[in-house]
Amino acid sequence: MTKKVSIIIVLTIIFCSEKLFAQTAQQADPEAALIRQSEQQQAREREKEAGEDPLKQREKSKVDTPVEHASKPNEFGAYASLRVRYRGSGGEGALDDGGSRIGANAHWQFRPGYWLGGRAEAGFNLLDRLGSVFNPGASSSEGEDEIFVRLFYANLETPYLFLVLGKAWSTYYSVAGFTDRFAGTGGSASGAFNAGTDGGPSGTGRADEVLQTRIHIEPAYIRLNKMKPFTLNVQLQHGQEIPSVLAAENSDVSGFNYGYAFGLSALLQTRDNFNLGIAYNRAQVSEEDLPELRSVGIDGDSKALLLGAKWFSDKWYFASNFSWMWNHMTTEEGVYFDGKGWETYGQYNLYNRWWMTGGWNYLKPNDNQIQAGNYQVKYGVVGLRYSFEKFNRMLYANVRFDSSTTSDANERGLSNTYTVGIRWNIPR
Repeated sequence: MTKKVSIIIVLTIIFCSEKLFAQTAQQADPEAALIRQSEQQQAREREKEAGEDPLKQREKSKVDTPVEHASKPNEFGAYASLRVRYRGSGGEGALDDGGSRIGANAHWQFRPGYWLGGRAEAGFNLLDRLGSVFNPGASSSEGEDEIFVRLFYANLETPYLFLVLGKAWSTYYSVAGFTDRFAGTGGSASGAFNAGTDGGPSGTGRADEVLQTRIHIEPAYIRLNKMKPFTLNVQLQHGQEIPSVLAAENSDVSGFNYGYAFGLSALLQTRDNFNLGIAYNRAQVSEEDLPELRSVGIDGDSKALLLGAKWFSDKWYFASNFSWMWNHMTTEEGVYFDGKGWETYGQYNLYNRWWMTGGWNYLKPNDNQIQAGNYQVKYGVVGLRYSFEKFNRMLYANVRFDSSTTSDANERGLSNTYTVGIRWNIPR
């Protein structure tokens, strides 16, 4: 861990040096300052389309280009994203869907600055898959269904507030999404996608049946210090089923539900594309259920705390987050544990449309988690991407170097994983 901390410190120093040099150059040359501002805006446009959460894209549009956003026409549209990939590991390979989806969305401005909207989105797994262990975030809460609901919500948008009801990306994911950028892998250490699900029942990924608010706060000192509006997100759930798992004794403990659950996140963003976020999610577990749930490692409420940061320019992107989780993540045998995670993603523009990508996922149970055994998630990823149109249409290839272990200390059996894929959004 010390080596990785050193790497992050070095990268941060490099980025800070670049920023200081850019600021000095801008002060000396006003024309260079205008060019730099244009590049920063282009970078924001690129990153706005890179995230998974479509409501987050509208939030960024409202903040970055408020005049243009307010003049947008009412819309109703259908879309699709075809994501096909080939993955090979241990001498075997398969062609499968990599998070393909189809959907429809609508937005109606019923008075200036006030919108009603909604979205319905379905994912599909029409090709055989190697298994969700490659990419927990692509799993559906319904398991191996060929067609499943990814998003289904209605929303109200006002000048300073988004109100959301339904199945939507969670408040927790507003920070976890900093590093959820890998194509075909990743998302294993932040806690967004837990217990073999899309994070729907716990409320950390694509949260099920939530009431959610996204509030933008812009006091005078934020405007004066070149800060974007402070974002505060709150989310409520109730009665979601705890993901079914089997205890070591093979006793079925399915059918137990969480009580009240809430999520909270806050984001601070600068005008030069630095973001800092904190997120917390808690789902109540009844004390009456604990005697049976302890057989699968659950000894209290499901809790997850996440700290994250991202920083990007027109040439690079770097993000890292640290997570602390209790009764939230599971081993390959479905045993819950308390543990810590670390996830990092970065990309650099090599030339024109060519990008290099890389990062790692590290998740380890706490030392006192006896039931988890020697379970550990530990892998690095190196990849290459060719972008036809930002993140909307691209070819990619990556290698996942896996040193993960199962709870009985054996290798996970995946060895290194090689992935080649394509993402093609319709429309762009």
